[in-house]
Amino acid sequence: MAKISVLMPVYNMAPYIEEAICSILTQTYQDFEFLIIDDGSMDGTLDIIRKFNDSRIRVIEHPINLGLIESLNQGIDLCTGEYIARMDGDDIALPHRLERQVTFMDIHQHCGVCGSQVRFLGIDGVTTKPLNHEEIRCWQLFHCSIVHPTVMIRKSVLENHGIRYLYYYHAEDYEIWNRLAEVTQLVNLPDVLHIYRQHPNQISSIHRYAQEIQTETIRRDQLRLLGIEPSAEEYQIHLDFCHFRIRVYEPEHYNKCLVWAHKILEGNLRRQKYDHQTLIMVLSQCFSKLRY
Repeated sequence: MAKISVLMPVYNMAPYIEEAICSILTQTYQDFEFLIIDDGSMDGTLDIIRKFNDSRIRVIEHPINLGLIESLNQGIDLCTGEYIARMDGDDIALPHRLERQVTFMDIHQHCGVCGSQVRFLGIDGVTTKPLNHEEIRCWQLFHCSIVHPTVMIRKSVLENHGIRYLYYYHAEDYEIWNRLAEVTQLVNLPDVLHIYRQHPNQISSIHRYAQEIQTETIRRDQLRLLGIEPSAEEYQIHLDFCHFRIRVYEPEHYNKCLVWAHKILEGNLRRQKYDHQTLIMVLSQCFSKLRY
């Protein structure tokens, strides 16, 4: 049985799938199985996948499109490795990705989820995702803090706690990190181990509006755990914090931002959900982007 199961659901990825597959097959760490789930592609993706003659590849074919979440949950059930490494069919894993992550996970047995930084293809940009568990948890109040196709997950954590992806429309990763954070440690490595491709046909681009609705639901659920039901104005301030919007505020508006930050801190003092000093640090970073 392989140490790692690389799980890659794909749908209509013909222009990119060959490069994605090659980036996994040429990893410096080779003890893996490669589970590719073709979710009813209609653009020749499956034909490209079939050209690869490698015993580590297992192909699951869906006659019709069942959707990403269904494919992910099926894949989790089929994975046999100690670790599940997520991969997307339009991205590129850097050669040492699996080696770096499996080394970290083997040493840090308390860690259940390990992500990394990514470089955006064609754009001069690299993520600066938070590194340690408490920072990730606090930043999850505002936005998804782990890049989904970079993660390596300890399968036993999913099995022992009955965790699977839920039907949050194209925000399933944002939601599952919150549940996993309650039962295991989450980390992001500082290394760039993944190249993330942005293109018009991405699910996240096509379904942006639906994704935003689900993301708002997840944010509000997190605030509710602090005993907070934000007004429309408060939620807009929260979005400003989320997206580091740099705006010139009138003093009255600036003061409302201060009040909102204190409301979050007071809610946390009551509910003790987050490490308080880490939350203060995160809010300070958000607040530093606002000026008048």
